[in-house]
Amino acid sequence: MVRFKTVQITDLTDEDLQAMGAQGQLIDVRETDEYEAGHIEDALNYPLSTLNTKFPLDQGKTYYIYCQAGKRSQQASQMLSDSGFEVVNLNGGYQAYSEQQEAEHTPDNTDTDKTDTPQQAVSEETKTIHPDRKQVNYSGLQCPGPIMNLSREIKQLNPGQQIEATVTDPGFSSDIQSWVKQTGHHLIDLNTDNDKVTAVIEKGEEKSKDMTVHESDNGTTIVLFSGELDKALAALIIANGARAAGRDVSIFFTFWGLNALKRTDAPKVKKQGLEKLFDMMLPKGPESMPLSKMNMFGLGRFMMKLLMKQKNVDSLPSLIDKAIENDIKLIACTMSMDVMGIKREELRPEVQIGGVGTYIGDTEQAKHNLFI
Repeated sequence: MVRFKTVQITDLTDEDLQAMGAQGQLIDVRETDEYEAGHIEDALNYPLSTLNTKFPLDQGKTYYIYCQAGKRSQQASQMLSDSGFEVVNLNGGYQAYSEQQEAEHTPDNTDTDKTDTPQQAVSEETKTIHPDRKQVNYSGLQCPGPIMNLSREIKQLNPGQQIEATVTDPGFSSDIQSWVKQTGHHLIDLNTDNDKVTAVIEKGEEKSKDMTVHESDNGTTIVLFSGELDKALAALIIANGARAAGRDVSIFFTFWGLNALKRTDAPKVKKQGLEKLFDMMLPKGPESMPLSKMNMFGLGRFMMKLLMKQKNVDSLPSLIDKAIENDIKLIACTMSMDVMGIKREELRPEVQIGGVGTYIGDTEQAKHNLFI
C-alpha cells in the first residue's frame, strides 16, 4: 500500500529545493558515482542499495526523495514510509530537474543576427577539444560483451583520444569504473538513467610490459556459482569469517548462486515464456535452496536446517544479513540475471549489480580468490 505523496520535481521552485537541502531534507538515492557526476545542491546521498542499513535520520522530519527519473525514488519512498518516515517522492528526478535548468539558462537564439552566446561558444570549444571522440553503441550486449568490445576499440586510439560508449547492461556502470583503474585509462564522464549507461573514456598512456600488478593482502573474493544450500552456507561463513579478520570481502553471485539473493517479500513480477518456466523451477529464495547431497525431495534440507538450529548455527538468510551489516560487497551478475529472467526488484535492495569487470577489479586487491 502506498503511504507517501508524489509531486513532480519541476513543480518545485529553486528556492523550494534550496530550502529542503539547507535543512537536510533533500535525499538523492542514486548510486554514488551518479551523485558525484551531478546533483541538486546540498542534497544528501543515500543510495537505494544502502537504505536498509544507512538512513540514520530524524523521523520527525519530512524527506524529499529523488533519483534519476523517478523509479528508484518511488521504491525508496515506499521503503522509508514503511519504516515510519514521512516522505515525498519527487517524480521526474534529476533528469527532469537538469532539463528544466538547462532550458531556463539557455538564451533565445531565434535572432540570427546576434553574436554567439556563451553557451554556443562552449559547445564550439567542446567540439574543437574533442573532434575525434568516437561513439560506439553496445545496446543489447550483456557482460562481458561491452567491456571486450570497448577494449578492442580503444586499442585503435592514440593516448588522449576519447571514446563514448552507450550500453544497456546496468552492470556496466560498475564494470567501467573497475576497468579503467586496471588499464590506466581515464573515465571522463559517466551517466546512468533507467535504461542505459553512457561513459566517456580517454585513452591513457600504454602500460610498460614489465609492470607488475600490485597485490594487496587485505582482500578476499568469492564466486558463488552453486545454487545449493550447503555450498552457499560455506561461501557466506568464509566471507563473514574473512571480514571478521579485517579483510575486504566481495561475493560475486552468478547463475544458480543468484537464488541466495532473492527477497522473500519480493513484488510479483510478470514473466512470460522461458522466463516464466525458469521462475517456476528455480528456488524462491535462500530458504528453498536444495542440498547438494541427500536432499531427498526437501527432507534432507529440512533436517539440515533443524540441526543447524539445534546447534545454534546461523541460517543462510541470517548470514547474508550479517554480511550486509559488515559491509561485505554482494554483487549480482547482470548477464546471469538476464539469462535466467531474474529481475532487479526480486533481489535484496543492498545488492550491487555488476559484471565480470567488477569482479576482476576486486580480485586485483585480493590474495584469496575462491570459486564455490
